[in-house]
Amino acid sequence: MTKLHYIIAVFCLFLISGLSVEGAVLSGTDLGLASSGSTGTLDLMLDEATNGLAGYMLEISFNPGGIAQVTKVNWPSAFVMNSKSPDPPTSEITLVAVDLNDAVTAGALNTILANLEITGLAEGFTEMEIAISELTDDSGSPIDATVSGSTITVGTVTPTVTPTATPTVTPTSEPTSEPTTVPTTIVPTVTPTVTPTVEPTAEPTIEPTHTPDTETLKASFTAMPMTGVPPLAVNFTDYSTGSPKKWKWDFGDGTLSTLQNPTHVYGGIGRYTVTLEVTKGNLSSIEQKPELIRVVGDYPVGPSGFVMVTSKPSGAEINMGELYLGMTPATLIVPAGSRSLTFEKEGYLNKTVSVTIRPGEIKLIPKVMLKEAS
Repeated sequence: MTKLHYIIAVFCLFLISGLSVEGAVLSGTDLGLASSGSTGTLDLMLDEATNGLAGYMLEISFNPGGIAQVTKVNWPSAFVMNSKSPDPPTSEITLVAVDLNDAVTAGALNTILANLEITGLAEGFTEMEIAISELTDDSGSPIDATVSGSTITVGTVTPTVTPTATPTVTPTSEPTSEPTTVPTTIVPTVTPTVTPTVEPTAEPTIEPTHTPDTETLKASFTAMPMTGVPPLAVNFTDYSTGSPKKWKWDFGDGTLSTLQNPTHVYGGIGRYTVTLEVTKGNLSSIEQKPELIRVVGDYPVGPSGFVMVTSKPSGAEINMGELYLGMTPATLIVPAGSRSLTFEKEGYLNKTVSVTIRPGEIKLIPKVMLKEAS
């Protein structure tokens, strides 16, 4: 009986310890904004990625609405393939991102998924809610994560209290004791000294610095080639004037670059709008060229959505029946409805993935792991 009791006790301890193990936590940081119209930023963070992180798709909303909204999304360098829908400002947004370069490795801690700029709309409290549609590790398996949203406070009680205390004390004590001395001694001395010193210094320094930059900073670029079959490598050349210091390219397929003259490979058939934003100090300029790049093939017609696809190894061709859509990694244009996409690469077994896509929807397919053919 003693041995049996011991086995039961060990088994119970095992069960208890198993139940106490916690998985990953996906959370947002709390944020306080001074007033309506004020802006601040918060991070979306995954506290641990035991088997790495391939990509994610998150739905962000506010409850109650009308208190705050997302006005900008900043992506960490790990997620060069990304998309947001709809474009900010918005109170509901879908974020999709893929770690193409395996920057988030197994065992990574406190990985920032995105940085959100939040603007207050009205005073009050609101909860930013996060819903996980996809959260996939490097093996293509879903990550079981607990979600913890963030509290956003717009406005504070402090401004109401401070003005009541200060005016009560100041007018009672000081004006009674020093009326005779203050007007005679201080007024004539301060006025002539301050006025001539401040005015000449401020105006000549600021005006000449900013005026020329505003006139000359202008984004401009070219792309070669602009048409071809996938995979299509396009060289982008910056011709911006005004000596910009930073460049931000949006290639129209969910990928970005901060290089001055990048080369980008388009894997999916479609027409892509390219945008270049250049900045210098507080100044910026944007040039956008709609449907500049045309990757030709049997272009899907009718209502369609966008599907982000990756594979290991990359370079797999994707076919929908007889229709060739592109090569991984890519953002594909897929006709709306329930579709079967087949990933094919020489030396590997084919793999077919089913996806249901609505018109205009952006969807992330977990990384497809291809097995070597025996």
